[in-house]
Amino acid sequence: MSVDELGKHKSMKLYLYPARSQNEFLALNKRALGELGYAVKPVNKAFVRDLLRMKKDATVVLHWVEDRVYGRTYRTVFQYFFKMVALIIFSGIFAKKVVWVRHNFQPHSGSKTNYRYRFLCWLYELMKIKAVSLEEYYSTPSLLHPLYKSDDELQSQIDDPETLESQKSHLVVFFGAVKKYKNLHHVLDTWPQDIPLKIAGRCSDQEYETFLLDKIAQLGLHVVWDNVFLSDEALNDVLKNTKFVLLPHADNTMISSGSFYHAIGEGCNVLTNTSRFGLAKSQKHEFVTIYDSAVLSEAYLKSIHQDRTNVMHDALACYGNKPVLNAWRKVLALSEN
Repeated sequence: MSVDELGKHKSMKLYLYPARSQNEFLALNKRALGELGYAVKPVNKAFVRDLLRMKKDATVVLHWVEDRVYGRTYRTVFQYFFKMVALIIFSGIFAKKVVWVRHNFQPHSGSKTNYRYRFLCWLYELMKIKAVSLEEYYSTPSLLHPLYKSDDELQSQIDDPETLESQKSHLVVFFGAVKKYKNLHHVLDTWPQDIPLKIAGRCSDQEYETFLLDKIAQLGLHVVWDNVFLSDEALNDVLKNTKFVLLPHADNTMISSGSFYHAIGEGCNVLTNTSRFGLAKSQKHEFVTIYDSAVLSEAYLKSIHQDRTNVMHDALACYGNKPVLNAWRKVLALSEN
């Protein structure tokens, strides 16, 4: 990027909604946008004043807007709904460019009808705001989900494989919040009794937790469940000692999976189901396999396992800082010079 272009983009403001999240995803993208010369600001009262003054000279990036009208109290859900409607309309009218990043096919905490979700998606279309996703199988151009580890750290581990040596005490791990849409109950129905499975994550739904524990006991499965919230440090320690990560999410839920990018940054192989996400990744990467419980065995897993450094090398090449920046350039129509 030339000095003139850099100065131009620094004079432009980019507004990001929401301003923060529970994981590092937004912080990583803020950093990438900063490298492209944008001053990233939150959507707040100043956002309204600035957009009214700027005469269509600002960019707005919206994450999870259509998802945030669920999982709340009856009173606040409608407050959020009308706030999200206002945010979409105001951004569409007064911003130079609006980037709607769609993360899911439907909200994780939605209803059977999902009327509010469907209305917000329709409103985006009415405002001529096209969905951009984190996966090229869904949208072109698409953004890229950044890795949760820096390029330098990954490269140093690839260059010095001894730092990756571990006991690999976990053959297969399912990690993250345990929720119904992640399909763990269906996986357990056909999971082989002789394949150890570690579940690392908390279930906040007591009824679902009891259902899963009963199923594990009734089927006599070799399952160890750490039913607690894991810090990033604790989770990374688990992944460093894991050969395969299991991602069995239902096909009609998520477009992309942050768990996938967290896992491959630690060099884990991935077992997934025949979702659109799973099929796309299995066609692109040798370390991703569509699992079939009928052929699942320790010998089979050993035969398909890819070396940890190979996984990291592929992850860095495909999802490192440079391809992430290039994806943002395409979506924002910036020059690479």
